[in-house]
Amino acid sequence: MNFFTFKWGNKYGSEYVNRLYKSIAKHYDNTFTFYCITDNNKDILPEIKIIDYERFDPFDYPKDKIFTREKLVLMKLFTEGVNVWVDLDILIHNNITQLVNNKKEKPTFIWNYWNWDVKKNKESYGRGNTCYINSSFVRWENNQGEHIFDNLWKNREYAFYTYKSLDKYLFYQHWQKGDLEFWDDGLWYNYNFSSPKYTFNKDAVGCLFNTSHDLNACELHEAKGWAYDLWTC
Repeated sequence: MNFFTFKWGNKYGSEYVNRLYKSIAKHYDNTFTFYCITDNNKDILPEIKIIDYERFDPFDYPKDKIFTREKLVLMKLFTEGVNVWVDLDILIHNNITQLVNNKKEKPTFIWNYWNWDVKKNKESYGRGNTCYINSSFVRWENNQGEHIFDNLWKNREYAFYTYKSLDKYLFYQHWQKGDLEFWDDGLWYNYNFSSPKYTFNKDAVGCLFNTSHDLNACELHEAKGWAYDLWTC
């Protein structure tokens, strides 16, 4: 079992990496290896394995094109066993052992149920700026996701011209083709965007913060009460 996270630039400090590692150690019952792909490993716990971010991304395009496309590189490089990538701005507060150990047939993503009207026919979506995929906590097994990377590599000129984020690329290029699975509704919620926001859902596995979607959204280190307490305990 491998877990991965990314940290580059100055948005998040080493405490985000270390606390994410500790939360997984607390809420996953089996042995695992934790990797951080980073351009600065200062103050990161020694038990976390470091991968050099500067040598990691093979795509010669600006970083604001298909933002976080580096995640797909993991699906190309790690094609054995069970693998999970986890964003730094996520708070895991319940046990994830069964969740990640249960076999899935396809790479498994978070669906934005908090933004999704389940009464509507989802086949009618897929135009304009619509996107209901969230790639904050993603599981794949063996080479399940390799074809997704290969598709991006093959069509990179078109893709990097068209899509600003990885989530939108996946939504328009792979969800409608049936290439992805999703975690069940209720397992994840969003601190800043679920209704009512800032509310603790004790039955969920974890809470997303997703500050890249709103400059006024609250970061984990800015959270008050239960969220900050769980993050720092």
